[in-house]
Amino acid sequence: MTFSEISASIRCSRIFNDVQILANYLRTPIAMRTTSREWPWLPDTITVVQQPIDAELDVLTPAERALVANAVPRRRTQFAAGRACAHAALAQLGKPARELLRLESGAPQWPQGIVGSIAHCDAAALASCADAGRWQGLGADVEIDAPFADDIAEYVLTADERGHYAHLPGGVAYWGLLAFSAKECVHKCLHPLRGVFLEFDEVAIDVNPNTLRFEPRPLSAAADAAFSGLRCDGRWHRAEGCLFTVLGVV
Repeated sequence: MTFSEISASIRCSRIFNDVQILANYLRTPIAMRTTSREWPWLPDTITVVQQPIDAELDVLTPAERALVANAVPRRRTQFAAGRACAHAALAQLGKPARELLRLESGAPQWPQGIVGSIAHCDAAALASCADAGRWQGLGADVEIDAPFADDIAEYVLTADERGHYAHLPGGVAYWGLLAFSAKECVHKCLHPLRGVFLEFDEVAIDVNPNTLRFEPRPLSAAADAAFSGLRCDGRWHRAEGCLFTVLGVV
């Protein structure tokens, strides 16, 4: 299975298995919107906005609304929340945009001179952006913070990663989710920048529990080439039932 197929399969599996967990989270709503000023764990040159999945389609322009005209209602709501976060993050950066359309790849079409990333899970949406003169790429992800199943970990983590995380407090069930989320960020950073698709087993995630930072480590020749000349800065934050991850490359 490819990265995209495994990623989609994992998300479907987690949605199926975590329905009760999700229901509990949704009964305790996330704060209406949080911004970079409330997230000191991020570099101050990156703006981030997060909000719950409750945006109405009227936050979209007609052209944005057309992008999800044929989608199911839940997908339209997630899209609207993500775009609302992105517009707020751009405004916070001082680079407001009238609308955010879509590239042929499906990725958001950010304004000239801006790099960014949009993510959502069933509970929250997240958007991150920065000046392209400071950061070559950004990847963001948000996941419902629930234990990572062993069978999923076998697909996502290398044997060395599983062995290492097993010796950290919380074990693979706790750190496996972070590794999955971080590898999603790697894909979102590198594909627009280098045009490559790396599989889960081509990258390992080194975590520092004390600083809440992570760093991708290439494990294949393709990964070595994709990361060549880049310096990575990965951060994560667990709050209000979600795991938020952001990876920047310079």
